[in-house]
Amino acid sequence: DMTAIPIPLTSTHELFLDEYLIATSERLRLRVNPVRKHPRNPVIRPTEDWEPRGYIAFGSVLQDPRDGLYKAWCMALGGLDAAPAGAEPGAPALCYFTSEDGVEWEGPELGLVRIGSADTNIVAFGGEGEQPAAFEDLYEFFGVSIDDSDPDPDRRFKMGFLHFIREYEGADGHPTYPGQQRGLGVAFSPDGIHWQRQPGWVTHATGDGYTSWMRDPRSGRWVLYGRGRHIAPEVRQKWSEEELKHHWGRAVTRAESDDFIHWEPEFGDIILSSDTEDGPMHEIYGMSVFPYEDIYIGLVQMFYNYPEHLDLDLQLAVSRDGIHFQRLSDRSAFIPVGGVGEWDRMNNSPANSEPLRVGDELRFYYGGRNERHNSIHRLADDGILAALPFTGGVGMGSVPVDRFAGLEASFDTGWLVTRPLLIDAETIHVNADVRFGILEVCVLAESGEPIDGCSTEILNEDGVDIPLLADLPALPADRPVRLELRLTNGRLYSIWAN
Repeated sequence: DMTAIPIPLTSTHELFLDEYLIATSERLRLRVNPVRKHPRNPVIRPTEDWEPRGYIAFGSVLQDPRDGLYKAWCMALGGLDAAPAGAEPGAPALCYFTSEDGVEWEGPELGLVRIGSADTNIVAFGGEGEQPAAFEDLYEFFGVSIDDSDPDPDRRFKMGFLHFIREYEGADGHPTYPGQQRGLGVAFSPDGIHWQRQPGWVTHATGDGYTSWMRDPRSGRWVLYGRGRHIAPEVRQKWSEEELKHHWGRAVTRAESDDFIHWEPEFGDIILSSDTEDGPMHEIYGMSVFPYEDIYIGLVQMFYNYPEHLDLDLQLAVSRDGIHFQRLSDRSAFIPVGGVGEWDRMNNSPANSEPLRVGDELRFYYGGRNERHNSIHRLADDGILAALPFTGGVGMGSVPVDRFAGLEASFDTGWLVTRPLLIDAETIHVNADVRFGILEVCVLAESGEPIDGCSTEILNEDGVDIPLLADLPALPADRPVRLELRLTNGRLYSIWAN
């Protein structure tokens, strides 16, 4: 019985996003805590005459540890109406932005790519020619990472994109897309501006957007989360072929690499797809994953492929190993689409980068659009939005640290008892909101009896770091205890010990 194995409670924050820490509970509900969108959204938007009608976060937003500058790489939404030399109108382009505070952004003139007489902040585009910024067979960008562990300074910045040849007769074409070549293309740079492309494609572990990756802190390897196709047997059993006729089977694949070039397995492993709790035309468009404390958190981009919807929002998933993911709660949105008239009305996509911590706040950057996803459905407003001067930008939403989702209880009081814990610390801390409620904590011996001097309560507090039991009496480091937590009219997010 794995639940009987003691868990060390250390300074690592244990979030209540799954039941890993819980042995038993009553009257507690896990509720997603949606981001608070910044009032100045979208924080990155087109302002110059040459720019596209919008930007999306098919790219990344990072803070460079060397100079402290915030840096963003964003894809031109719908391509460039006025293309640089060597490119066709509508060519994909990756634009570079910088910021001192992550809110006010500017696109510096880089002297790399000109459109007419205008200098631009374009660092790469899909096209042919002698320009270093021209990437042949490029369809869309996926993102950029900073890698200070690479001994080659010319590879400090790493880029990934979709390498795409629409008509391809080679034997090494993509098996999911017959007659085409699709795969991950990569490039490297010393500064995030001047890029050198790796020839061809490096893996078939993805064949379409959205694709992301992370550096796994446990293994030190790069982990790719790409696009595959899969409809689970139980989904086919629940829904008829007629109900599934527009379900394309979009799903998440996973592959690993030591050097960002050689990936295994070649076609990736399917790790996440829609299930029987989803509707017949709900698909997982992609997932951005980042390590957080001792878990992995996924931002799951959900596609609702109905004629009356055709929108995409972002849900949460959690994993203990980066492979097996559990989607959270009632599957409500963590980054929802906006309401009628909002800039992010229809289609949200996560940045391919982990949230940035500023003080006690986690900032999530995402692409938002006020146009529907392309679809087989023909809609009454098709073509109307194409005339709008703005179709999307990059926004920011935030939550306090650890507060992705929390356990909540009303006035009937909910409670939980943890699995056996090993606590070698003087103080237990929680992240909780009981401004108008109570949180009671009691340390229990293995027998289930309370330990003298090891209980307390807090009320009318809201904090990301609330000390609960200061000056704990010495607990044998090799003797497990359990914690009983009782919550009334409040929310509990995480717990740890110092």
